[in-house]
Amino acid sequence: MRWKYRSALASALLAFGSAASAEPPGTERLEQAVADYNRAMNTEERNLRLEMFRRSARLFAHVIEAGADNADIYTNLGNASLQGERIGHAVLAYRRALIADPDHARALQNLQHARSLMPSWVPRPQGGGLLDSFFFWHRTLSRDERNLAAASCFALAALLMAASIRFSSATPRNLAILPVLAWLALMASILLDPGRVNEAVITADEAVARAADSTFAPSLLQAPLPGGTEVRVLERRSPWLRIRLANGRDVWIAESSVAPVSPPDEVEVSEKPETR
Repeated sequence: MRWKYRSALASALLAFGSAASAEPPGTERLEQAVADYNRAMNTEERNLRLEMFRRSARLFAHVIEAGADNADIYTNLGNASLQGERIGHAVLAYRRALIADPDHARALQNLQHARSLMPSWVPRPQGGGLLDSFFFWHRTLSRDERNLAAASCFALAALLMAASIRFSSATPRNLAILPVLAWLALMASILLDPGRVNEAVITADEAVARAADSTFAPSLLQAPLPGGTEVRVLERRSPWLRIRLANGRDVWIAESSVAPVSPPDEVEVSEKPETR
């Protein structure tokens, strides 16, 4: 499968020039990352080529740590990671790019390409669901922001209804329809969406899916889950996580093998002490 990274990605990569000219934090490292990427593209020797792509990815990661955490930089990081044959880090970077900009065309395209490189038996998310069709804006707001907006709409509707009763006027009551509709839409987004906050990506080369939180528990799948598998974290029993695959199946994997899509301070998994 490795040859696919080189041949199939050549026409799907992000142009780096616009990101480099924007002078974000870490500009010197950004320029070096772009230079390493371009040199790698023109390098035939495989091991040297992979090392240069991986060095480029590390430099893009440093740029993000310096504060330039925009969708273009994350997509650049994903491209360098994918060319460096680190599909887990690539999928994670594309997913984070889509948090910064849910409509980022190149991140969407390259994420789909990265998913296509996964073995056919690996469950993968399906796009175009109810929320994406009718509540397309819900990905641009965090859960806390939606909760706050819903509470504000409810409070405004209540005030308008109170004013209608106090002044015996139908106008405030009619105006209350708008915040009520907004409140219903926000609540639907919150209740129907299980939450991006617990989504994660396997970044290790592979992770054995076990029946319980123990190295002695039997494996549940035909092979270890490969890097790039997208999961939802349900429970933490350090150093283990109970995760849900895209097909709805729950398994246990090592905590060190995954990285959260959202910032760590947004993660809301239950944490239980290890029991035997």
